[in-house]
Amino acid sequence: MLDKCLIVDDHEMIRETIAIMAKSLGFQEAITAIDGADAISKLFHERPSLVVTDLQMDPIDGLEMLRLIRSGRFGLPHDIPIIILTANASESVIAQCIAFDVDAFLVKPVNRKSLQERLNQLAHQAKPKKTIEHYFEIYQQDPAKTTAFQTNGTIAFADDVMEEFDSLMAESAPVPEAPPSFSEPMSIDAPVIAPPKKLFIKWQDRFSVANTDLDNSNMALLDIINDSYDVIINHRDDKEFDEIAARFDVYVKGHILLEEELLEQREYQRLKVHKEMHARLVKQAEFVLLKCQADPSFYKTDFFKLLRFWWVKHVVQEDTKYRNLFLEHA
Repeated sequence: MLDKCLIVDDHEMIRETIAIMAKSLGFQEAITAIDGADAISKLFHERPSLVVTDLQMDPIDGLEMLRLIRSGRFGLPHDIPIIILTANASESVIAQCIAFDVDAFLVKPVNRKSLQERLNQLAHQAKPKKTIEHYFEIYQQDPAKTTAFQTNGTIAFADDVMEEFDSLMAESAPVPEAPPSFSEPMSIDAPVIAPPKKLFIKWQDRFSVANTDLDNSNMALLDIINDSYDVIINHRDDKEFDEIAARFDVYVKGHILLEEELLEQREYQRLKVHKEMHARLVKQAEFVLLKCQADPSFYKTDFFKLLRFWWVKHVVQEDTKYRNLFLEHA
């Protein structure tokens, strides 16, 4: 992938700065384009191995360029990795980018570290692309009628599911903690003690699946939920979510691999159904994490909603169904 990259932006300073960063990170060559039309021409003739493009440009913007590339128009390589730069993109535009399988987002202003992180992400998690026919079919539709969940083949959070989910979450709502009381006045020289972190959900025995490794894995998810809650209610820096999201990605990969292997060993009767649930959850997670890359404000809404949904609908309601399987083999 580090052969040649194409940087597309209508601001000269931005595209030249990113081009310098790209070369410092190992690209042999960095070519630039002033808009989507210029980029399409250079993509056809130069054949870069990566595209980094802004969204807001004329006459062809970044979204339309993505749609054209994925649809294989003009003989373009439809499966080329594409990173989109965002500043104030609407949720609908972000959703359309994801529908056309954008590989990653980068929030402006771009720095060398953030670009390096996205390149590392693409190197380790190359996103599989669908057929040209699939994208062209979407391309022929009115973008205003295209929603991300529909084009990805599943509705992640249907209204009836969310109503059930909200009622379940009410049972696990955090109990407000009373402020600490002090019997003696504090010394002016006394060290300042940070208040204990507020927990959204506390671990309970009823969450256990009777397997230490899986329980520890789910405790890690619980830590992720509680840490996210702590960042939200204390209005801390959104950048803290980057580390939390990375931990969630590790949890998803490790937990699913471990769980499916253990359930297969024990010939779990619902394994096929369980794997199908995993596939849907992974698709939802990929969608939400991409949205958060495009606009970190979604960490406080969509990401936190996904975490709670995963915990209640999958860990609590589904995973505990196989508890007896481990008890029988204890």
